[in-house]
Amino acid sequence: MSDVATGDGLPDRLHDILLRMAGRVDDDALTSARELVAIAESDRAVELLVGCLIAGGVPVTPAENGQLRSLLDQSRSDPSLADRLKVRDTWYAPPHRFSYEPDAGEGIGAALAPVVDFLIGVQSVHAVWRVTPAGATPGAVPQRVVLVEIGSDGFAPATAYRIGQALEAAGIRAVVEVLKTGADRSDYHRLAASDAKPINLSGQHAAAPATSGGRRSKNGGSVVPIKPVAHAQAKPAAVAKAEPVEPVQPVAADKAAQPPVLEPSADPSALGLVDYKPIAEDKLSDVERDLLRQLHEELAQREQ
Repeated sequence: MSDVATGDGLPDRLHDILLRMAGRVDDDALTSARELVAIAESDRAVELLVGCLIAGGVPVTPAENGQLRSLLDQSRSDPSLADRLKVRDTWYAPPHRFSYEPDAGEGIGAALAPVVDFLIGVQSVHAVWRVTPAGATPGAVPQRVVLVEIGSDGFAPATAYRIGQALEAAGIRAVVEVLKTGADRSDYHRLAASDAKPINLSGQHAAAPATSGGRRSKNGGSVVPIKPVAHAQAKPAAVAKAEPVEPVQPVAADKAAQPPVLEPSADPSALGLVDYKPIAEDKLSDVERDLLRQLHEELAQREQ
């Protein structure tokens, strides 16, 4: 297992040894120890860690035993506690298994968006599920693990504490592991990182896929989808109720339409003549009377 690069101060060194114990000590105990480091209670943090190692019979390497003894001494705790640790040069422990599904990053981006801008040096955040138990008294699995990478200007204990508090406030149960850029990773963290996926810290977890209706952000980042504008649908104008139209009966091709024949006794208004008025003969001229007489004679001949 590779060594984790240590910081210069006591809090950084404590944070690094806690990273080395990830997967070997109970998750809740590691989270509590990190919180103690963040609030400058280093003596309680190292005593809690050593106590968990002793109680659980968790083996440590000779180098780790020396680091813990030094931390106990620097935090004004009893260095002799390190004598009770189980020291092994080598031992075998089955590797932990990790998986991203089901969506380990759900809700994390939105939970961290309000605080991530106030944390110095945060480079990236990844999430993954650990599906194997850890520690002598393990909690429920799967266990969400949030991996945070910070630059050299970041302070790992405070970053872990603030991110852990933000996730807890959002109702997200997770173990927060803060690692520095360029530092060696333990086998545990390499396995976790291989299955983890990045979190979008803008407040949305998953980046929207590129579409023909999207645009690139100004800094060349991921595609920002353009939300289509909802056009108001024009309301159809009121349509007057149409009266049913009687179907037109086609005229037989072999029968030509004939004009109506006026019978002498027929009422002209019955033939569809509009505004028909009987002609007063006393008001006709001689020519008109002559034409009318000829018409009567022709009609009389037709009756005969």
